Amino acid sequence: MKILFVCTGNSCRSPMAEAYLKKRLEELGRKDVKVASAGFLPSSGRPATPEAIEVVREEGLDLTGHRSRQLTQKDIRSADYIFVMELRHEEFILADFPRARDKVYLLKEFRERGNYDISKDPDIPDPITNDKAFYERIFQVIKESAERVIGELILKQ
Repeated sequence: MKILFVCTGNSCRSPMAEAYLKKRLEELGRKDVKVASAGFLPSSGRPATPEAIEVVREEGLDLTGHRSRQLTQKDIRSADYIFVMELRHEEFILADFPRARDKVYLLKEFRERGNYDISKDPDIPDPITNDKAFYERIFQVIKESAERVIGELILKQ
């Protein structure tokens, strides 16, 4: 199985989700699930934001080597599940790849809603230009959502 996380610039939300899910899969001994991330912005090679690096470090994760990557057609074709952070990301993908409809999901709304401290909005807001406290809240939503992905897709196999 291949899981792809997508956000706007691939410098905070999707790399945090990728790093967290990889860690959890390692803890579960699941080497059969591949995880990647990408973004819509055309600039590749940018590091993760300092706030994202700091927030995930507190979880025992390391984003210092992360470099942003632009979403490609190959990514969309090869992924079994594509988790996007915002409704507009889903709309962008489906506008160009309508056949991907059955594998694109809003990460925050995957399967069941949780107890979110940000809002009832289905989007996971972009924390870029916000403070560390905002990044921490976003990462909490990402972790909660990733745990539902694990419960629904990984543990039920």
